[in-house]
Amino acid sequence: MDTRRYEVRWVAKDRLAELRRKGPARDVLLLDHISGVLAIEPAGENLAGGPLLSPEEVQYEMQPAWLLGPRAKVVEARRRLGLEERQPAGAGA
Repeated sequence: MDTRRYEVRWVAKDRLAELRRKGPARDVLLLDHISGVLAIEPAGENLAGGPLLSPEEVQYEMQPAWLLGPRAKVVEARRRLGLEERQPAGAGA
């Protein structure tokens, strides 16, 4: 089980091209968002170079409706952050 703590930052424009060219570090996820790109990275790394999101901002910005790209990547990012996947009413056991 992964016990590292992760945080979410907006990716700074000057860092985005570099991260896309080199590829993000193994433990960093880049998510396309309707307002830019978010990085889910180990706490304290600041590889993305952008502002750190507060826990309240993370809850809001990490809603699947705002995120573009593969669902599996969104699910993995939410798992790393400890955000539960919302089940539609009547779904599950």
